[in-house]
Amino acid sequence: MFIKAISAKSPGFFQSELKRKAENAGGKFTTFATQTTALSQTHLDGTRIKKKLSQRVHYDVTGVVMHRDLFSAYLSRWVYGDVLSLRDAQWEYPDAEPYLMDGWKRYQQTANRVGNSESGNNHMSLERLSIEVLTPNQIASKGEKLG
Repeated sequence: MFIKAISAKSPGFFQSELKRKAENAGGKFTTFATQTTALSQTHLDGTRIKKKLSQRVHYDVTGVVMHRDLFSAYLSRWVYGDVLSLRDAQWEYPDAEPYLMDGWKRYQQTANRVGNSESGNNHMSLERLSIEVLTPNQIASKGEKLG
């Protein structure tokens, strides 16, 4: 049971499901080396600049500002084999930008809706949590250090 639960959440399972769904919808599924293409670090002029995973916005040296994952997905469209065709990516970007911006806007709206629903009365606030009475099932009492 445990192994089955893990395999259902593994990257291999996700990829096989994604491939199956893409092909069933008439699309195609292509894999490429993410370490050699480094799409999240790549700029439209070919420059590569490492960034922290927490940096979710891509500030391209050419002036483009886009959500990191959307920009990487856009660049992935122009990977042939394990090589990014910067020329194709540069040429097509002006036509793709409105769609990418729309996708980013929709993502932000969804994130805001989720954030708002979670900030409602569904969860106990940290202030309320800190003044709650301790229960006998807790590991340590207030003021005690865990050994």
